[in-house]
Amino acid sequence: MTSPKRFGELPASAKQQPTPFELHVEEQKLQDLKTLLRLSPVAKQIYENLQDDGSHGKFGVSRKWVVDAKKYWEEEFDWRKEEAHINSFPAFTTTIKDEDGSDYTIHFTALFSRNPSAIPIAFFHGWPGSFLEFLPLMTLLREKYTPDTLPYHIIVPSLPGFTLSSHPPLRKDWKVADTARIMHKLLLSLGLTSYLVQGGDIGSLVSRVIAATYAECKGMHLNFMFISGIWDKSTPDDELTAQEKAGLERLDDFSTTGNAYAKMHGTRPSTIGLVLASSPVAHLAWIGEKFLAWSDPATAPSLHTIVADITLYWLTECFPTSIYTYREMKELLYVDKPMGYSYFPHELAPVPRAWAEKTGIMVFFRAHEKGGHFAALERTEVLWEDVEEFVRIAWK
Repeated sequence: MTSPKRFGELPASAKQQPTPFELHVEEQKLQDLKTLLRLSPVAKQIYENLQDDGSHGKFGVSRKWVVDAKKYWEEEFDWRKEEAHINSFPAFTTTIKDEDGSDYTIHFTALFSRNPSAIPIAFFHGWPGSFLEFLPLMTLLREKYTPDTLPYHIIVPSLPGFTLSSHPPLRKDWKVADTARIMHKLLLSLGLTSYLVQGGDIGSLVSRVIAATYAECKGMHLNFMFISGIWDKSTPDDELTAQEKAGLERLDDFSTTGNAYAKMHGTRPSTIGLVLASSPVAHLAWIGEKFLAWSDPATAPSLHTIVADITLYWLTECFPTSIYTYREMKELLYVDKPMGYSYFPHELAPVPRAWAEKTGIMVFFRAHEKGGHFAALERTEVLWEDVEEFVRIAWK
């Protein structure tokens, strides 16, 4: 069913009619959150949590940041305003039937064009992100175009296990390939016989599996390349730029001191899931640290943006179901299709161009002087310019 909102008219070729969706959290749930925030203690001062460079220190997020962010969350943050902003975009839910007969409810927000030649692009978020990562980009496009002039269909799903989509099944394990299959089926259900994909973090893994597996996908643009098998220590140092050498130092630092969270997600998901589900302040510290440590300080998302993301995680109770990808090794899949790569220097694992171009047919590359892991939030216009240039090259 077409949404009455601007850009909400489904392609005429859509094979099934998704249901228009608006988010509305029950007031009691919001009041419960406020109560839990008020009653949740912050750990006492210790040497480690007093190390503070303004947001976090060498031992993790600082106590001061958590105290200040908790105060903002309690006293200033207005979920209803955030909800109204979310609901200003066309959004839908639809049922995707998997190959074993299971049904999954998938949420997505979108900007659909009336142009019969519009190019479909699916944007896939990562962890600890959500579809909220791409709302600034969608804002940019709806301000620039009308439904008649928009040259693209922009589809931004919530991945299974995240926020507003169904969680993975309770009786079997779930892999990136499973998420990729459901996302592909979603795009086909919209009548899209060919499309492009874009992603960062986990979204880059989903994009790569889709591009390597399904003929309907004609190419991928990524801003994250951190997967097993990509390391190429044989590349001579003189083939790496000064920026890339600095990036590899950042990667080494992440591998040494920054990836304990990932090991916890991958080896003890039950434990960390139960811990995080017990307290909104636990969410604040665990997820907030990632936004702080993985962003470029010059382009970092605002406290409001961070709190909005964490609030959505808390209200949808999705943290325990959002970390399944950490249990599997992300083996390299070569993509025999056009690939674009945007390099941001404060990415937690900035992979050099020489390494990345061995994983696909690289037709677009651009290195930027600023920006980090959350490129769609940190450098919205720059990322979109890269994607648009990639599309001009890749879409034939």
